[in-house]
Amino acid sequence: MGATLHYFMLPEDERSLFRLLARREVTVYPELIPPGYAPLKADEDAPDRLGGEAYYLAVERLGPVVVHAVKRGPDKGMLKIEEVPSPVFHYERSLPNAEGELLAGRLWAELEVTDDPGSRLGKPHALKVLFSEVQDLFKKSWRRSDPRGFWIGPHAATAWRRGGVRLREPGFKGRLIGVWR
Repeated sequence: MGATLHYFMLPEDERSLFRLLARREVTVYPELIPPGYAPLKADEDAPDRLGGEAYYLAVERLGPVVVHAVKRGPDKGMLKIEEVPSPVFHYERSLPNAEGELLAGRLWAELEVTDDPGSRLGKPHALKVLFSEVQDLFKKSWRRSDPRGFWIGPHAATAWRRGGVRLREPGFKGRLIGVWR
């Protein structure tokens, strides 16, 4: 079972997250990778260069990023990352929708299993530590949501309190979320 963090963040909050990731030499891959793609380094300026909604955050010093080619469909020829054997997090950005409401993002990682049936070790311990560091960043300086289940970045919480942004759960009928206390 994967570990998941749900959050709301404005670009300033996203930069602070990427500042933490830059210390761990994380690279950024799109969900579908064109052949010959050179990954971005996760640094403070990386969020400005991201154009899509979802990415993979890879810690390549812990192991290779395993990819396979898409063989059918409109994305034929593109490469797709295998999440289980690769040391990656799946990162969905928190972006505004058409109505200007901020939709929740999520960080997901499979931290327990690998593709080796003989191994009981799971993923590298350093990957679990990095996920724990992100979780600690959220616990330390981010706000909790009302109803529970989401972390809200400091800038997003301030904007919500001033009435400048509405926070919405993703999905067809996502409910509105507030900041706790």
